[in-house]
Amino acid sequence: MLDNTAADQAAKAELDRIAALPTLTLKDKMSLPPQRGAELPHREYRTTMDESTGTLTLAQARVEASRCMNCKKPFCTAACPIGMPIPQYLELLAGGNVEGAVKMIRSQSLLPAICSRVCPHEKQCQSNCAMGKCLKDPKKGIHMGETERFCIDYEREHMGGKTAPEVAASTGKKIAVIGSGPAGFSAAVDLRTLGHDVTIFESYDLLGGVLRYGIPQFRLPKDILDYEYSILPKMGIEVKTGVTVGKDITVEELFKQGFDAVFMGNGAGQALKTGTRGEDAKCVYTAEEYLKKGNRGQAIESGKNVVVVGGGNVAMDACRMAFRLGAESVHCVYRRTLNEMPACKAELREILNEGVLIKELRNPAEFVADENGRVCKAILDKFQLGEPDENGRPRPVKIEGESEEIKCDTVVLAIGSRVSDEIKNTTAGLETNRNGTYIVKAEDSCETTVKNVFTAGDAKHGPLTVVMAMKTGRDAAVEIHKALMG
Repeated sequence: MLDNTAADQAAKAELDRIAALPTLTLKDKMSLPPQRGAELPHREYRTTMDESTGTLTLAQARVEASRCMNCKKPFCTAACPIGMPIPQYLELLAGGNVEGAVKMIRSQSLLPAICSRVCPHEKQCQSNCAMGKCLKDPKKGIHMGETERFCIDYEREHMGGKTAPEVAASTGKKIAVIGSGPAGFSAAVDLRTLGHDVTIFESYDLLGGVLRYGIPQFRLPKDILDYEYSILPKMGIEVKTGVTVGKDITVEELFKQGFDAVFMGNGAGQALKTGTRGEDAKCVYTAEEYLKKGNRGQAIESGKNVVVVGGGNVAMDACRMAFRLGAESVHCVYRRTLNEMPACKAELREILNEGVLIKELRNPAEFVADENGRVCKAILDKFQLGEPDENGRPRPVKIEGESEEIKCDTVVLAIGSRVSDEIKNTTAGLETNRNGTYIVKAEDSCETTVKNVFTAGDAKHGPLTVVMAMKTGRDAAVEIHKALMG
């Protein structure tokens, strides 16, 4: 059970100390201890699908917000893809005006309960925090994710919950939104707010896309997802689940049914494979299948010794999911070193805390199956770091003749994904890039090579972050509105 009683009492004492000061100086702010939510013991929480960290208490949230230096030029806001007015809402929160802070957050973000939990804050706002720079430690910057999470959890528990945006007078225009992930959700909400009739087409039986099926419950509880999505029926947005556009209905047929525009937020849900010998053996999964079944509680044969291939956030999720599916040992195989891993440092810390073993400078050469056809070991080539590539990361260079074997009964491939081809193959004139993403008419445009067909999120820019998908979904909504209304 999560217990933050001691931390809450300490935070209340800090608030009393702050209240007694004639003014809160920079030195005073730097002396305030960073606040963190309660956390289950690592080896305990690796066996539960419940959220492993708790929300700050009110006292903790106010202390954390009081640490903000109120910079005249807030680099944290500049580093946020949606330009969250961080110092402004922290000032309200520090003064105890939680409702004001919630309203300010909501004015800028459609999915704060989700973004506060899954955004890579350490790479965006927190890494640019002036307090972290003053203390010469980015980890001691303001924990924006924790304060935002507190505000929205407070809204849910004490303010009567999320309210749906007002809908403008009807424009008479109909828009089909393909996909209900963060891009599709955001586009649908903004388009409906502008007065358009909106119908969401979702291939799965439940809404959420990658938020529901790609991010594990222990990182993003599904009741939090449902809370953010609860406004859709209140706004009059129609939802059709179990419909795959490009298979059950085409884009051309949507236009024939009277839709004036189509938005494609179908994401990059087709997992890539390595091409490694033996990857067709039993119990070699893509991360997409492994996480989807794990998230839904569906039967999946996951063994005691799991190897996860990859170094991104999806690989981190797969490593942690493996323990919750009964693994006793989990190895993460990555062809560079920990320093080059693209995963968030927070996610990397989580897997190390839970006991995942990292196999650096290794890459699978072959998966070997037993007499029953199930994978039983992985043969790993050894690598060393070479000259930087076009992105500045050192290239992994194979060391000829050097390899090692590792026993395993399950392998998860988390090496990336692409946009599936169903829509492309059934839509005349729709052009795509090599990774399946849709080509747009201009860099700052969301319109594809087909008139009145727009895109955003992973379907436009490839797998990035939830906040970027939300932002581009909202950008697309503005562009669609202008295109239809002149």
